[in-house]
Amino acid sequence: MKRATLLLVGLALLVPGSAQANGDPASDVLLTDKVFLPFEAPISASAKSDLQKTVDEATAKGYPIRVAVIAFTGDLGTAVSLWGKPQPYSKFLWNEVSFQYPGRLLVAMPAGFGFYDGNGKPVDKELKVLKRVKPGTIPTALTESAAQAVRELAGLKGVKVAKPAGGGSSTRDRILILVGALVALVVVLLLPARLFRRRGRDAAQSPSSEPR
Repeated sequence: MKRATLLLVGLALLVPGSAQANGDPASDVLLTDKVFLPFEAPISASAKSDLQKTVDEATAKGYPIRVAVIAFTGDLGTAVSLWGKPQPYSKFLWNEVSFQYPGRLLVAMPAGFGFYDGNGKPVDKELKVLKRVKPGTIPTALTESAAQAVRELAGLKGVKVAKPAGGGSSTRDRILILVGALVALVVVLLLPARLFRRRGRDAAQSPSSEPR
């Protein structure tokens, strides 16, 4: 009886370890959500909204799909060996969520897009379409390109999904960043010149500079 109890305790201790060994964040999120976004990546609100609305509309119009945006190696958890390999990762991720969601799955990485159809159909046409979409290299741009990829994939099946209106905040964010960079540049260029002129005036007004 004592040996049986110890065996059960040992098995119980192994369960959390096995679950933790999976360590793939997207596979946990996509069990219930349609979109996985990096937890700590700086992604603009408009890009997040654009992707979510695009996926929701595509699903409502008969093209259900789930999307994983993988911006950094840390987003892969223990599947880090698949970084830069969006197509193999899309199959890996589908296998992780297929017991709950056996449908279409799109993966967006800076290296490109991966697509897997759980119905076992060939995806050559989809991959060809995805090659026309340039993946973003920073989190916000990658999220925006993922939304565009969803629209292109849906269009391949005759489902028209328009780009959501009100995406101006992303553009506004870029403009503000550009203006801030220009202001910083002006300060860097002008501040030394002003300091030089001020030092020149101070030296001219110094008593030690007057003739004796």
